[in-house]
Amino acid sequence: MTITPAGRQAGEPSIACVYDYLLGGAHNFAADQEAARQFLARWPDAPVTMRANRAFLGRVVRYLAGQAGVRQFLDIGSGIPTMGNVHEIAQQVAQEARVVYVDNDAVAVQHSRSRSRPTCAGHGRSWATRNCGTCWTCPSRSRC
Repeated sequence: MTITPAGRQAGEPSIACVYDYLLGGAHNFAADQEAARQFLARWPDAPVTMRANRAFLGRVVRYLAGQAGVRQFLDIGSGIPTMGNVHEIAQQVAQEARVVYVDNDAVAVQHSRSRSRPTCAGHGRSWATRNCGTCWTCPSRSRC
C-alpha cells in the first residue's frame, strides 16, 4: 500500500520514510531513498544503530507491559509502522494494553491511522495523532 498525504511535494523527502527505507521497509519514495543515501554517506553504520534502537524498544515495552504492569503507552515520534510496533509488543504480553502514537510527520500519522484498529478480542486499541510541533503550553495548541 502506498500512502501519499495531501500536501507532500513529489520530490520532498519525509524523515519517517527515510527511516523506513533505512530499516528495509517499503513505504518510501525516490526522494526518501536519495536522502537516505546521502545520510548513509555520512553515517554508514546508521542502520545498525536504528535496528539496535528498535530492539531496545522491544525489550523495554515487553518489560513494562509484563513485569511493571503498564497498560497504557504513549509513543512519541513513532514514525511509519514497522515490524514490532509498541502495540504489537505490548499486546503479546498484555492483550488489554493501549497505545497512542504521536508524530509530527504527516506520512507517519497517515500510515499509523491506516493500521490503527482493535485486536480480535476488542481490546488493546491503538490511535494515531499529529503533533503540530509546538510545546504543550503553547496558546495555539488547540489549533493542532
